[in-house]
Amino acid sequence: METEERGKKVEGFGGNKRLSESPPDDDCCPICFGSFTVPCRSNCGHWYCGSCILQFWNYSSASRPCKCPMCACNIVNLMPEASLQQQQPSREVTEVLKSVQRYNLLFIGGARGFIQKVRELPFFIKRMFQGLMDPDANDTYVAEIRIFAILLSIIYQATPFDFIPTGGLGIGRVFDCSAMVLVLILRLVGIYRRRRLMQRVRRLAAVELLQE
Repeated sequence: METEERGKKVEGFGGNKRLSESPPDDDCCPICFGSFTVPCRSNCGHWYCGSCILQFWNYSSASRPCKCPMCACNIVNLMPEASLQQQQPSREVTEVLKSVQRYNLLFIGGARGFIQKVRELPFFIKRMFQGLMDPDANDTYVAEIRIFAILLSIIYQATPFDFIPTGGLGIGRVFDCSAMVLVLILRLVGIYRRRRLMQRVRRLAAVELLQE
């Protein structure tokens, strides 16, 4: 709610002007520094290419709203340019608009937002695993997978099943240790994949030098 209020206050200088329905003609996307393609306005009033801001979000935690690159405000709503709704969009534009709508539903809040998060659970898990395999990723994904492990332990305790040996550690501790082992394995896989990729790039570069 605080984020939404903050976004509403940024309606021009002093809060007296309404947010524009289209980006300024002399402005450019702050991410790609090019002309706007599928312009989208954040709730804090900044404009971005729809694909650019979604790709920027892809490098952050999937379960949290994207932070505005300009003011660090949580972006909980992306509003496409009004003219896009009045014309026949191309296939690429349609795909971006669908992704923007999907993003908005994730962070709309309330029961609808919770239902959308449940529906997107496989997407969150996939993003979490991809982030854990990135050697340069921060510890956000580690914290998220530990929280996920805690939730699984609570669900397990609420069921009549008792097939996991705990060895006196307690089921919560077992799930937490299992999560950390999984993190370690995924990080090692990520490092291995990066090394293989770098070796392949070096080989391709060497072949090109020989051909010259």
